[in-house]
Amino acid sequence: MASLQRIDHIHIYVSNREQAVDWYQQVLGFHVIEALRFWSKDGGPLTIKHGDIHLALFESDANKRTTVAFGVSAEDFLAWQTQLNQHNVVSKEYDHDLSWSIYFSDPFANPFEITTYEYDEVKALKAKLS
Repeated sequence: MASLQRIDHIHIYVSNREQAVDWYQQVLGFHVIEALRFWSKDGGPLTIKHGDIHLALFESDANKRTTVAFGVSAEDFLAWQTQLNQHNVVSKEYDHDLSWSIYFSDPFANPFEITTYEYDEVKALKAKLS
């Protein structure tokens, strides 16, 4: 059987791509891949990236949603809580007894999750902050 090597990109549906680019840049640190901008003409994707993560923004009024889960370290987990709070993003944190997750949505109702499996490390960092 052939193997899969990585996720190439994830389709995200938004009602306004330019507003979405602003939000994704300001809140999550994504930026447009200029070499691929030409694809966005005539309904194609506007591709943005953060490190090795690529999202393809499609403009759509349809009720399409994609859930994206990002994996992070324990320290980055706490840093993301701070980042989301600074941008007034409503989020919920869950202790899953094996992992920690933060759930939130972009302004277009696409759900996101930030998860770490460095469970004990998060507990220790939280204890230090208390």
